[in-house]
Amino acid sequence: MAGMKRFIAYIYGYENAKKAGNTGFARIELRGEECRLEIHLRSVYAAQTHCRVYLFRKQGNQMEGSLIGEMDVRNGAGDFATAMKTMHIPTSSLSFFEMDGIFLCSEDGRIFMSRWTEGEPLTVDMEHFGEWRESQPEEPPVEEELYTKEDLHKREDMHAREDMHVKEDMHVKEDMHAREDVHKTENIISETENKPASGKTPVQDSMKRQQENRTQITRSAQKYDSELAATELPARNFFPQYQWTDIWEQFLKNHPASMPFSEKNITCIKIELKDLRELPRKYWYLGNNSFLLHGFFNYRYLVIGKIEEDTQNRWFLGVPGIYQNQERVMAIIFGFPEFMPEQVENRFGCWYRFFEE
Repeated sequence: MAGMKRFIAYIYGYENAKKAGNTGFARIELRGEECRLEIHLRSVYAAQTHCRVYLFRKQGNQMEGSLIGEMDVRNGAGDFATAMKTMHIPTSSLSFFEMDGIFLCSEDGRIFMSRWTEGEPLTVDMEHFGEWRESQPEEPPVEEELYTKEDLHKREDMHAREDMHVKEDMHVKEDMHAREDVHKTENIISETENKPASGKTPVQDSMKRQQENRTQITRSAQKYDSELAATELPARNFFPQYQWTDIWEQFLKNHPASMPFSEKNITCIKIELKDLRELPRKYWYLGNNSFLLHGFFNYRYLVIGKIEEDTQNRWFLGVPGIYQNQERVMAIIFGFPEFMPEQVENRFGCWYRFFEE
């Protein structure tokens, strides 16, 4: 399409200012005055964290970032998408064409960066990164007023008289408040002396009412606690435990098993995308995995498999595909690093990952 430019930028993690492994990629699409940007992080070694997403430009040996959004990373994966005007990044007055790359920093101190321009290498750490700040115009110098000695003396006398009047007003107000307080106190003492000894003062009545309220609240709380204890649910209802053997047997009830791979100790079941809901809840996020969706819509099935080993069985999730170098890179990025061919010399098989038990 005329006027459209699209490119991929790979994102790397950084530890102690040194480049580590690949952790995902960004897809940038420039169409006319609009820029669309997607970020997909994978294999991030964090159960859950939160990242701030910046576009940055190089300023000397520093990186100056313009915030474009935030993203959550859960179970080692995170996705982000946004759209903006190419000539105006929302949080700065800069354009996309002035940017050198993408910078992400997480709340637990991790850094991820991708750079699509050439130049001197950058030191990638928080000490060499700062958010974009608009330069403030310098304020014009204040012209000094010139006074004669006589003018200065007059101004000092005027300020002294003003201070004296202010202090007098404060003393007058303090005296008025003091007289009012004394008058109120005398009235209270007079009313108290005129009451019979057996009578209760308003203060005593208030204290009695407060004590009655506290007693009522305590009784209600005790009653609520006893009712709660009687209907309390066991912890397993909130945090259900699962066994992969039981899950596997449940799948076998609704799906036929097969052994498509050359190894005899591997049994597989073909499932659909909706069947991922039969897995434990912690694995439901895989239904949004871009690589998994790509494989499912190409071949219309996914694979749940069991590998029988000497000490224990292991279960895995597979995505059908063909072994190619480009496909291998994408599979690793999206968390399916292993490939299993259906036949020894066949390039068709499935990319898979083990379930963590």
